[in-house]
Amino acid sequence: MKAYLILVGSELLNGAMIDTNSIYMAEKLNEAGVEVVGKIFAHDKIEDIKKSISYAKENADLVILSGGLGPTIDDLTKEAIGEYLDKALVVDELHKKEMERKFAERGIKVLTKNLKEVSVIEGSEVFYNEPGIAPAFFIENISAFPGVPMELKNMFPKYLTYIKEKFKLNEKLIVKDYIVWGIPESLLEEKIKDYFTDDRIFLEFLVKDYGIVVRMVTEEKNSTILNDLSLKLQEVLGDSILYEGYKPSEEVLVKKLLEKGLKISLGESCTGGMITEKIVSVSGASGTLVEGIVTYSNESKVERLRVKEETLNNYGAVSEETVKEMLEGLKTSVAIAVSGVAGPLGGTEEKPVGTVYIGIKLDNEFFINKYLLKGDRERIRIRACYTAINNLLQILEKRGCE
Repeated sequence: MKAYLILVGSELLNGAMIDTNSIYMAEKLNEAGVEVVGKIFAHDKIEDIKKSISYAKENADLVILSGGLGPTIDDLTKEAIGEYLDKALVVDELHKKEMERKFAERGIKVLTKNLKEVSVIEGSEVFYNEPGIAPAFFIENISAFPGVPMELKNMFPKYLTYIKEKFKLNEKLIVKDYIVWGIPESLLEEKIKDYFTDDRIFLEFLVKDYGIVVRMVTEEKNSTILNDLSLKLQEVLGDSILYEGYKPSEEVLVKKLLEKGLKISLGESCTGGMITEKIVSVSGASGTLVEGIVTYSNESKVERLRVKEETLNNYGAVSEETVKEMLEGLKTSVAIAVSGVAGPLGGTEEKPVGTVYIGIKLDNEFFINKYLLKGDRERIRIRACYTAINNLLQILEKRGCE
């Protein structure tokens, strides 16, 4: 079975908002054995939405829309579906009562236009929206969900259960991901492409800040072939594979540190707290993170991390010697320290923009490397952030701290 995704919202086309819903839906549909064959971004215009539905219907079994279910004049997805199917909009009484209850709890008056939000296409299968107001619905192989990610994620599993039963979906797709670090995408492809000659296995590369995702997808009946390829991939790529699974490396790092009862602290200069923020974003980080200190100036390096003024004078803030003393000033068994030139100003012939020293301390052992990272200021900072996280992951792996 094939599906087409339609993401409705002019804000997705003018750069005001980033689409994350299609990534989530595609992943869940693949797990259910539904192949996503394409996606369309549509403006908040009835004719644009109708044209998108028509194209999607010609190319897929299921059409799934996200966005445009709210109460305002630019929320037109339901009207477009109604016109396309020549069906009327009707108020869903359950969601109307829930809306009245939720509004009353917040002291908000229900307006006539709010009824639009709890309306669905007549004859639809309706999915209850626990965290929000607008229900999702399914009719004639067309479904619509709110654009709010939290609400979509609440109802999408219910929708998947429904279509599995309705269309007797038994064959699952297996998705196996490996996160690869330290190999350019072109070289990575050269290393492994000859092993993927069987068209039953779909191979793709997804470039993320934390590495390249090598993704293999196949039907469940081909699991033995996939497992053999996975072993070959591990043999060819070796230590370049950071871990298996589609998740950012900060999640993997926090899990490893928690499992081993290790505490971590960070001293950041050019990354400005970015590494600490990544770690803090992971649930449970309080069990391992002691502190993250932004020592941007030389004075703060001296006062907060006890870096010697002599070291700064002799070698500069961006140096192996300074980073080592930053690590020594962090008292946990595991520590990260970063100092560099993110640019666009501040570079010299000896230390051009992109020069970054990244240090890891594990117990009493120090690992400090110099990098020349490419890109603008933000790109250099992001690259330094994930180089630090991934370096620590690789060190923990080699030391047997799994």
